[in-house]
Amino acid sequence: MHFNINHRTTYRYAQAVRLGPQQLRFYPRQDGAQRVIRYQLKVTPTPTGNNEHIDLEGNRVTQVWFEGETEQLDIQVEMEVATLRRNAFDFILAVGADQLPMQHAQDHHAVQAYLQRIEPDDAVTAFAAEMSLAVERQTLQFLDRLNRQIFNDYELIHRETGAPQIPAYTLHNRRGACRDLTVLFVDCCRAEGIPARFASGYQKGDLHSERRHLHAWPEVYLPGAGWRGYDPTHGEAVADQHVTIAAAADPANTMPVSGGFSGAGVSSKLDYKVDIQVTE
Repeated sequence: MHFNINHRTTYRYAQAVRLGPQQLRFYPRQDGAQRVIRYQLKVTPTPTGNNEHIDLEGNRVTQVWFEGETEQLDIQVEMEVATLRRNAFDFILAVGADQLPMQHAQDHHAVQAYLQRIEPDDAVTAFAAEMSLAVERQTLQFLDRLNRQIFNDYELIHRETGAPQIPAYTLHNRRGACRDLTVLFVDCCRAEGIPARFASGYQKGDLHSERRHLHAWPEVYLPGAGWRGYDPTHGEAVADQHVTIAAAADPANTMPVSGGFSGAGVSSKLDYKVDIQVTE
């Protein structure tokens, strides 16, 4: 698919402030599943300097810094991205990866961050174990069952702000935003020994919706296949209908904008607009 995405983020401050360095994660991932055709970033006020780099988890980051004071920070991004993966299951699992729990003798140190439980809870552990046993500990069947069960049994809501809910809270209340369902999925996978992380970006979704948003979904590491996405808000494996921007063990490390400002008692207001056009 061919995505044209325009994303504008604006922070307005009650009075003039000094901006600290800002970390921007908007540049799409480039790999076998997607290719960036065009990308343009405009920041107002004009930064004094910038630093393009790759973070520890392979995400592209633009660091910008400023001089003087401002009452507004405006970030405009335009991108054109081709998604290439038509088949979400175009892989052959490595020997032994089809059964849970997975063994990580070869990559023990590398996977530890993606196996660490978000907030261990007996109810979440039991929920994951029950599904694993129901499919005789088959890896792909477990992932499919988990994905579909969250999709079928949990109410999707929209929360514009706030960190993800802890997994046990989402499990108990059976409702959450896409980031909440993602964190529950990730923690269930880690409970069963599957490395998992939080991914952020855009989805095709309803192109006629009046209000579009960033989207979140989980990715799991499957030996022989690499990182693969699942989307519990749709109950499907991720193929070509998602554009990935960033992925990390901790959701905080996928934030599109992170940074502070100095100004005693000054409040700020966030506004954003996302426009997504897709052609086959």
